[in-house]
Amino acid sequence: MSSVNWHEVRDALTQLSDRELQLRLWLSDGSGGSDVSSFAEAVEQLFTDTGLSCELKDNGTGLGAEVDELFRLMEQEILKVNTQSGPLHTINDPAMVNVRSIAFRLLERLPRTT
Repeated sequence: MSSVNWHEVRDALTQLSDRELQLRLWLSDGSGGSDVSSFAEAVEQLFTDTGLSCELKDNGTGLGAEVDELFRLMEQEILKVNTQSGPLHTINDPAMVNVRSIAFRLLERLPRTT
Protein backbone atom coordinates (compact mmCIF):
# COMPACT_ATOMS: atom_id res chain seq x y z
CA MET A 1 0.00 0.00 0.00
CA SER A 2 1.04 3.61 -0.40
CA SER A 3 2.58 5.98 2.11
CA VAL A 4 -0.36 8.39 1.82
CA ASN A 5 -1.84 9.71 5.07
CA TRP A 6 -5.38 8.50 4.39
CA HIS A 7 -6.80 9.98 7.59
CA GLU A 8 -5.77 13.46 6.36
CA VAL A 9 -7.07 12.69 2.87
CA ARG A 10 -10.43 11.81 4.38
CA ASP A 11 -10.44 15.03 6.45
CA ALA A 12 -9.65 17.18 3.40
CA LEU A 13 -12.26 15.43 1.26
CA THR A 14 -14.84 15.90 4.00
CA GLN A 15 -14.16 19.63 3.96
CA LEU A 16 -14.22 19.80 0.16
CA SER A 17 -17.48 17.83 -0.04
CA ASP A 18 -19.54 19.75 2.53
CA ARG A 19 -20.83 23.25 1.74
CA GLU A 20 -22.02 23.87 5.31
CA LEU A 21 -18.61 22.93 6.69
CA GLN A 22 -17.00 25.25 4.15
CA LEU A 23 -19.22 28.11 5.27
CA ARG A 24 -18.32 27.48 8.91
CA LEU A 25 -14.56 27.07 8.38
CA TRP A 26 -13.76 29.29 5.42
CA LEU A 27 -15.73 32.28 6.72
CA SER A 28 -14.49 31.94 10.30
CA ASP A 29 -12.20 34.59 11.76
CA GLY A 30 -11.09 32.29 14.57
CA SER A 31 -12.76 34.34 17.27
CA GLY A 32 -13.75 32.44 20.35
CA GLY A 33 -11.34 29.67 19.39
CA SER A 34 -13.42 28.59 16.41
CA ASP A 35 -11.77 26.47 13.74
CA VAL A 36 -10.53 28.22 10.61
CA SER A 37 -9.63 26.88 7.20
CA SER A 38 -9.76 27.86 3.55
CA PHE A 39 -10.12 26.39 0.11
CA ALA A 40 -6.35 26.65 -0.41
CA GLU A 41 -5.63 24.90 2.89
CA ALA A 42 -8.04 22.07 2.11
CA VAL A 43 -6.47 21.54 -1.32
CA GLU A 44 -2.95 21.70 0.11
CA GLN A 45 -3.90 19.20 2.78
CA LEU A 46 -5.45 16.86 0.22
CA PHE A 47 -2.69 16.74 -2.33
CA THR A 48 0.54 17.91 -0.68
CA ASP A 49 0.42 17.38 3.07
CA THR A 50 -0.85 13.82 2.70
CA GLY A 51 1.64 12.71 0.05
CA LEU A 52 -1.23 11.98 -2.35
CA SER A 53 0.15 14.05 -5.22
CA CYS A 54 3.43 12.13 -5.27
CA GLU A 55 1.67 8.77 -5.11
CA LEU A 56 -0.67 9.67 -7.96
CA LYS A 57 2.30 10.77 -10.04
CA ASP A 58 4.54 7.80 -9.22
CA ASN A 59 2.53 4.63 -8.61
CA GLY A 60 -1.11 5.48 -8.17
CA THR A 61 -2.91 5.22 -4.86
CA GLY A 62 -3.17 1.47 -4.76
CA LEU A 63 -6.94 1.82 -4.53
CA GLY A 64 -7.66 1.14 -8.17
CA ALA A 65 -7.93 2.97 -11.46
CA GLU A 66 -11.38 4.45 -10.70
CA VAL A 67 -10.18 6.13 -7.49
CA ASP A 68 -6.98 7.38 -9.15
CA GLU A 69 -9.01 8.84 -12.02
CA LEU A 70 -11.36 10.59 -9.60
CA PHE A 71 -8.40 12.16 -7.80
CA ARG A 72 -7.00 13.35 -11.14
CA LEU A 73 -10.42 14.72 -12.09
CA MET A 74 -10.51 16.50 -8.72
CA GLU A 75 -7.19 18.16 -9.53
CA GLN A 76 -8.61 19.43 -12.83
CA GLU A 77 -11.85 20.70 -11.30
CA ILE A 78 -10.03 22.51 -8.49
CA LEU A 79 -8.20 24.57 -11.10
CA LYS A 80 -11.56 25.85 -12.39
CA VAL A 81 -12.63 27.35 -9.05
CA ASN A 82 -12.43 31.14 -8.84
CA THR A 83 -10.55 31.89 -5.62
CA GLN A 84 -9.83 35.56 -6.35
CA SER A 85 -12.96 37.16 -4.89
CA GLY A 86 -12.97 35.89 -1.30
CA PRO A 87 -14.12 32.75 0.45
CA LEU A 88 -17.87 33.23 0.02
CA HIS A 89 -17.45 33.65 -3.73
CA THR A 90 -15.26 30.53 -3.77
CA ILE A 91 -17.91 28.52 -1.89
CA ASN A 92 -20.63 29.77 -4.25
CA ASP A 93 -18.57 29.35 -7.41
CA PRO A 94 -20.37 27.00 -9.83
CA ALA A 95 -17.18 24.95 -10.19
CA MET A 96 -17.46 24.02 -6.50
CA VAL A 97 -20.52 21.94 -7.31
CA ASN A 98 -18.27 19.53 -9.22
CA VAL A 99 -15.53 19.67 -6.58
CA ARG A 100 -18.02 18.78 -3.83
CA SER A 101 -19.52 16.00 -5.92
CA ILE A 102 -16.15 14.43 -6.72
CA ALA A 103 -15.00 14.76 -3.10
CA PHE A 104 -18.17 13.00 -1.95
CA ARG A 105 -17.71 10.22 -4.51
CA LEU A 106 -14.13 9.75 -3.36
CA LEU A 107 -15.18 9.55 0.28
CA GLU A 108 -17.62 6.78 -0.65
CA ARG A 109 -14.83 4.82 -2.35
CA LEU A 110 -12.09 5.14 0.27
CA PRO A 111 -11.87 2.11 2.50
CA ARG A 112 -12.52 2.92 6.15
CA THR A 113 -9.29 1.15 7.17
CA THR A 114 -6.91 3.32 5.14
